[in-house]
Amino acid sequence: MKFSEIIIFSAAVATASAGPMKRSAGNEPVDITFIAPDAQFTQSFPTDGSSVDITNPLSISHISSSTDGVTCTFEGIDQGETTVTGAQYVDVGPPQTQVSGHCTKLWRRDAQPQRRGSVTVDFIGAADAHFEQTFPTDGTSTVISNVLSISHIEIDVSGVHCTFNGVDKSVTDVYGPGTVDVGPPQTQVEGRCWA
Repeated sequence: MKFSEIIIFSAAVATASAGPMKRSAGNEPVDITFIAPDAQFTQSFPTDGSSVDITNPLSISHISSSTDGVTCTFEGIDQGETTVTGAQYVDVGPPQTQVSGHCTKLWRRDAQPQRRGSVTVDFIGAADAHFEQTFPTDGTSTVISNVLSISHIEIDVSGVHCTFNGVDKSVTDVYGPGTVDVGPPQTQVEGRCWA
């Protein structure tokens, strides 16, 4: 055998023995169910944040996901925005045709190390619904775009103080580690943290 044939043969054997390619779990799509009064449909969305058109003209009153670890935001024809975080059943208000949506994987504290100079905060709503967001610890104001109504805010890291502002003008201070009740429960719109 010539040297070049040996190299080609070796490469072919190595490729064949490597087995089939596996798709990364991080690229798995999520199925979302759009519910109208007398009908429903399901559509898959990638979890890479890319926007996907929704062409079904049903007027949607509820959106449901059965997948934890993913947050999805949908735009309605009347500019209504609905966010579904994890396995959740969410009302669309007012009901309207959905025109586009995008989904992203949530980063979990147990899956990702804390970035230096930041803290991950857990926002907890009713029925085990929650989401996490990372905030810089230099006092920078950070927008919170998830519309889930929050009952409790939790920080697991010691030596961190955060202040959160609610949609109804509530102010909630949390000193880590600790969990604080939000009163009354409401969507949080902005937060600042210091270490």
